[in-house]
Amino acid sequence: MTLGDTIQWHAEIGDPSFMGWVTVVAYFCTAIMSSKLYLSSSRVFSEHIVQQRQFWLFMALMLFALGINKQLDLQSLLTEIGKYYAHRDGWYEYRRVIQISMIMGILLSMSVITVWFLFYVRTILKTNWLAVIGLSFLLVFVMLRATSFHHMDILINTTILGVRMNWVLELVGIVCIGYSALSVIRKSI
Repeated sequence: MTLGDTIQWHAEIGDPSFMGWVTVVAYFCTAIMSSKLYLSSSRVFSEHIVQQRQFWLFMALMLFALGINKQLDLQSLLTEIGKYYAHRDGWYEYRRVIQISMIMGILLSMSVITVWFLFYVRTILKTNWLAVIGLSFLLVFVMLRATSFHHMDILINTTILGVRMNWVLELVGIVCIGYSALSVIRKSI
């Protein structure tokens, strides 16, 4: 049996719900605002222009990628590929140990990258603190989704007053970044 025969993932809309599309639109609109700041950073910002430019390029690319992933569900494709190789190479019975090791490695890597990132953008935090908080919400959401342990899925799929917690985590992050970008754009006009 080949990899193509065993994969259950298909390139199709992963979350065709109303809120799924609202989230995708929010990702792309915020990516566009971030791109605008990237492209006009020399006119918009009076100091630390290179860091501002890099920060908003990073935000634009990340938001665009997360918007695409929202509907393509690429992490499910990676899971399917991992399952295939685990079965094929005989280590499927050790998958929990490998999952935990990978998650711990990702968490450690993300922690190191976050510390480096905060150190790198420390001079522009005054202007972009809300975008950094939004980024934090998105990273927490992504990490919760990536772990996909049963109790984490229960947490993010919990509904309170008709609102799912994954919507809150994801949309609050996007809105914080978008509001930060919009406020910087407004000040420059």
